Amino acid sequence: MRIVPSEISDSTRSRAERSVFEALKAIPDDRSVALHTVHLPRHHRKRVGEIDFIVIMPDILLFIEVKGGRVHQHDGKWYYGPPGREEGPKESPFAQANGGMHEFEREIGALVGDLRSHGVPSGYLVITPDVDLRRTTEFEPQQYLGTAAYDGGRGLAQGIERATRFWLSQNRWARTPVSASLRKKMLDAVRPDFDLVPNLRSRLTHLDVAFERLTNEQFDRLDELESNPRLIWTGGAGTGKTFLAAEAARRKSAHGSVLFTCASTTLATHLDHILVDDAITVLPFDRLDEVRGRTFGQLIVDEAQDLMTFESLDTLESLVPGGLAEGRWIFMLDQNNQVLAPSSFDSDAWEYLRAMGSVYGPMKRNCRNTVQIVKQVHSYTGADLGVASAGEGEPVRFTEVHDARDEAAALDAYVNELAREDVSPRDITLLSASGHWETSSARLSQRASKIERFTDVVGTDRTRHRLTWSSVSDFKGHESHVVCLIDLEPDHLTGRLDALYVACTRARAQLWVACRPGIRRMLADLGVAVLMREGQLK
Repeated sequence: MRIVPSEISDSTRSRAERSVFEALKAIPDDRSVALHTVHLPRHHRKRVGEIDFIVIMPDILLFIEVKGGRVHQHDGKWYYGPPGREEGPKESPFAQANGGMHEFEREIGALVGDLRSHGVPSGYLVITPDVDLRRTTEFEPQQYLGTAAYDGGRGLAQGIERATRFWLSQNRWARTPVSASLRKKMLDAVRPDFDLVPNLRSRLTHLDVAFERLTNEQFDRLDELESNPRLIWTGGAGTGKTFLAAEAARRKSAHGSVLFTCASTTLATHLDHILVDDAITVLPFDRLDEVRGRTFGQLIVDEAQDLMTFESLDTLESLVPGGLAEGRWIFMLDQNNQVLAPSSFDSDAWEYLRAMGSVYGPMKRNCRNTVQIVKQVHSYTGADLGVASAGEGEPVRFTEVHDARDEAAALDAYVNELAREDVSPRDITLLSASGHWETSSARLSQRASKIERFTDVVGTDRTRHRLTWSSVSDFKGHESHVVCLIDLEPDHLTGRLDALYVACTRARAQLWVACRPGIRRMLADLGVAVLMREGQLK
């Protein structure tokens, strides 16, 4: 007979239960299933009840109560266990079996329907493997199996047959055999087979906690560097540079005015919404003429690699007392391929700046991306994103598509999959490699009318649960739980990898890439080129 669980738990100390467990397994019956130790969440006389064994058979639902060792009755009360350590007074084993049977019928009836209406008969059998009870009016011989009849387990099958015949005569309304489907339904209600995998929403939550913890650890850098007036922090995407820059602005504002600037208009808009102190001015670089003639006690430049030209440095020079040589400033810099316009990075300007400040880095603790994303980006670009300290995530997903319409259908299917994983559309960003909404595959999506443009919502208190669409350049400096890279054509991977680098590193936990014809081949070629540069291939 099959028994669930198939092996008895180490926590089962009762030698008598272990004997019955093995005796049930030895019965040659491939249609019945025995369940060991079934708990009852509610009981009319106990906080929690327990049934030693339930046997689901074609002819009956049989409940088995096992009492091992010494059984003692005195003055109508029952005691179990050796003298001096006996438990009681308690119910008789027959009352326990009868009570457990009725409580179980009520509980399972709520899940599979009333057993009597299904014609399922039930009964119980009390077994005392070590002693023989004297016959009383409390039970019929067919309801009981003592040590002689049990015979070390050899008499169990015969005892079950006898109990079955007895109880069927008591349940004249029974309709047997009970169907295999109903028996399976009862088994699933008590001991279902399942393999529950945490959904993506729960995994995102755990990653959020890890990212938050890791990012807070970056505060140590602020404490260590407080005394240095001119700082350059370097690190790859996801190492927390923008977070540190914002926190530095808050701290410096306590001692005077702060100017926070960067090349990205959307990033500046986002930070202006966060850095609300009156002493902090946040402006994108192309609007610095609005503060011409003013100076600030502290200058903070984020994504400084986008402004690494002598012309840009001259503009910044005039905004701090003493200029860049004597003023107080912090530059955040990523020296990987994160420069959308390569002409904007002048290596001579970089050498000029670094000679005036203290360079710390590169920062090695990646606080944004999972291991899978870090490895995938490195394999295509060779960029160093640091160590993915938050740990494992989902593999990067690549989906082959033929054209924009096919891509839109694949995108809808993937978003539907995320919805089934309880991921909010607000946590999903569609990054367009082309950056043109009018020609984007997103416009062919079933959700097109409910997609928000990132430039319209950045810096606002978003409350609607909608997908967000953005160009890669507008989303630089930002991040999203899930990023879907769309509108990717071979031309976008020819001659430069900065846009691919930026797009892929925006994803905190999940990256999905739609691959139009030729993309997979080019990605493979990029991977080979990285291996050759690193000396792993010749």
